[in-house]
Amino acid sequence: MVKRTTIEIDEQLLARAKRALRCSTTRATVEEALRRAAELAEVAQEERRTRQEKYFRSLAAHGDPAVLASDDMWR
Repeated sequence: MVKRTTIEIDEQLLARAKRALRCSTTRATVEEALRRAAELAEVAQEERRTRQEKYFRSLAAHGDPAVLASDDMWR
């Protein structure tokens, strides 16, 4: 699905992005920048999820279930 929209874009920033992304048109530049931003965010989210899973798995090694279930936990 394609959506037509009108936005104001800083010309110097657009020119820099075109060079950096090696795109010849504004549309290609914007689409590539959006694609890369989405991919970076998705990778970062997956890395956070992986770190959280690793942390939660490591908690078992640091806790004593008997203490957690006892009244001593709340003293």
